[in-house]
Amino acid sequence: MIEYRDPVTGYAVRRYTEGPERNAKLYFTCENFSVDDRYFFFMKQQLPGRDDGGCWRADVRSGELTRITDYSYRGFATDRRKNIGYTCRHETEVYTVDLGTGEMTHVGDLPRGGQITGHLTAADSGRIACSYHLAEKIYALVVLDPGQAARVVYRSDYRLGHAQICPTDENLIFYIHETEGDAFQRTWMCDVAEGYVRPYYVEHPNEWITHEVWAADGTEMAMMKLDPCGFVDGDKGETHMGRIIVGDKDGRHFDVAASSEQLLHPCFSADRKWLCADRISYLGRRVQEGVVLIERATGKAKLIATTGSCKTGADHQHPSFNRRGDQILFSNPDENGNAQVCVIDLAQVWKDW
Repeated sequence: MIEYRDPVTGYAVRRYTEGPERNAKLYFTCENFSVDDRYFFFMKQQLPGRDDGGCWRADVRSGELTRITDYSYRGFATDRRKNIGYTCRHETEVYTVDLGTGEMTHVGDLPRGGQITGHLTAADSGRIACSYHLAEKIYALVVLDPGQAARVVYRSDYRLGHAQICPTDENLIFYIHETEGDAFQRTWMCDVAEGYVRPYYVEHPNEWITHEVWAADGTEMAMMKLDPCGFVDGDKGETHMGRIIVGDKDGRHFDVAASSEQLLHPCFSADRKWLCADRISYLGRRVQEGVVLIERATGKAKLIATTGSCKTGADHQHPSFNRRGDQILFSNPDENGNAQVCVIDLAQVWKDW
């Protein structure tokens, strides 16, 4: 672990890893920290000739690194409330992981011959859900309830991804039609009990919705709304290509929470008073990439950390808050474009907010 002063913002940042491999934080659509905020978790790339890939745990204060799973595990994610993680071994075996001790417990199996298409997610009730590619090559949503066999609750010809069960409502699973770009209708919600699906944010022509995430209490979702032609900020007269919009649980009401230059992946603080997002070059526009902090009450957006440019989508910054909401974890691409995990304390930012 080293601490450096950001050359643009002047804030202190701690970096915990270095290459040559990618060391990327968990995806922003799940918690990244243990419940006491002592540890955060990241994925180390498996390089040829080495055997140190997998999920690792970092002690926030000391920087000590401990491997939690080897490279045979996929889909690692942490619980919204409990101090456990979830991971999948050999594509189908589901385990819980004690985030303090690293102890693993086999809790069930997904349908044989398939594979997950994202990370595992869990509701407060203990129900685990994921998007899945079945052995017969049909895409599906699968749930695994404690003590029961896994169930396919929805099948589709579309490539399904980004599945996120509502943290406080095990009956709702958000998912997307994954096109690796724009989609006619990207966001969907599955009602498990009733067995039907419906659009979440109903898209209109020329809308590009992407990178959705639940709030920790399951009351709202945030997402990006992109426009290659740009949005005009009415207060400042500036043109931005990305807006963060926030919708209620049912998808009936949406508000613009922030409009700022080149935002991409948004994330809530646990109390929903703050948002963070990465600033990335895309759609032909080059910018200084980094991490932006946003105050929801005012819509004020401030660049708080700058980063290098990512080599792949897995190297994106994907910022997210710790549980207390006073730190942001993000991936900072190194000189080769490979993600390296960093933390910025927000107390120094709030002093001059």
